[in-house]
Amino acid sequence: MLKISNVFKTFNIGTINEKRALNDINLTLNDGDFVTVIGGNGAGKSTLQNVISGTITPDYGKVEINGIDITKFPEYKRAEFIGRVFQDPMLGTASDMWIEENLALAYKRGENRSPFKWMINNENVNLFKNSLAKLGLGLEDRMKSKVKLLSGGQRQAITLLMATIRKPDLLMLDEHTAALDPKTANLVLTLTNEIIEQNNLTTLMITHNMKDALSYGNRLIMMDQGKIIYDVSGEDKKKLTVEDLLKKFNQTKDAPSDAMILG
Repeated sequence: MLKISNVFKTFNIGTINEKRALNDINLTLNDGDFVTVIGGNGAGKSTLQNVISGTITPDYGKVEINGIDITKFPEYKRAEFIGRVFQDPMLGTASDMWIEENLALAYKRGENRSPFKWMINNENVNLFKNSLAKLGLGLEDRMKSKVKLLSGGQRQAITLLMATIRKPDLLMLDEHTAALDPKTANLVLTLTNEIIEQNNLTTLMITHNMKDALSYGNRLIMMDQGKIIYDVSGEDKKKLTVEDLLKKFNQTKDAPSDAMILG
């Protein structure tokens, strides 16, 4: 379970560029929740994920996972709890390392022992190979290929697998298909949904695509000016349309057209 309590974050305090990115955020994700997050540019979506991951420290408030206060934990220490996939396919992998070496690193996430001494063995190579085969991309036959030789979509699929090969307490997806072409984005989203459902992962997914926000997950939140202005789940979410979301956006100060994709 993720619990965020009274979180504030302001950048460039005391300057003309002062910006309150998060304004008293309170949010609870129960085990198995798949929450899509939408909002205009500068609404606070990525700042929220960065506060959860430890990339940014909040000015005030608390972040808890499974009852553990991780607010002051450094980013590397949160790796035990959190798996994350970024928008840029290049960020989630070590490009000069083999596919199996990248998976070995991910498999030992949060532990101190050398991943290569302990994890590159027949048993775990078979585990990695079987996991890759489930992606349906033929990567199980390229275990010793350097990741930099893969396409963007293949790299993002590898990153997704790395983020989930050891079931995280929280999976965070930061517009992880935005840099991909539509066909590849659809493939990665389908794989994402399958992995989340099969493993009952608690997930927070930022997207600018309103259709995707409606199609995936059991809950949707909308952010604006550092606040959560809309939170809908279950049957109420299933009834929502793109037109409903556009109406909500039109009630905010930011025009939706510069930030959102209808899908």
